Amino acid sequence: MELTHTRILVDNYRECFLFYRDVLGFEVSWGDEESLYADFKFSGCTLGLFERKQMLEAIGTEKDPFIHKYDRAASAFFFI
Repeated sequence: MELTHTRILVDNYRECFLFYRDVLGFEVSWGDEESLYADFKFSGCTLGLFERKQMLEAIGTEKDPFIHKYDRAASAFFFI
């Protein structure tokens, strides 16, 4: 098994993108400040940044007023 990505879901995508690129200096390997998904390379790792709303749409869920009660982190494992 090999860990390839860590993905962060965010509500403020553009600000987070600029923070990882401009403040932390992570290299952008895919996406830009408007794409709502981006991959950053640093120290042999990949960090995925994904707008939370887009993820909810991708899995067929809508944001609701009780979102603060949901888990704020998730792990996904892909076996190849």
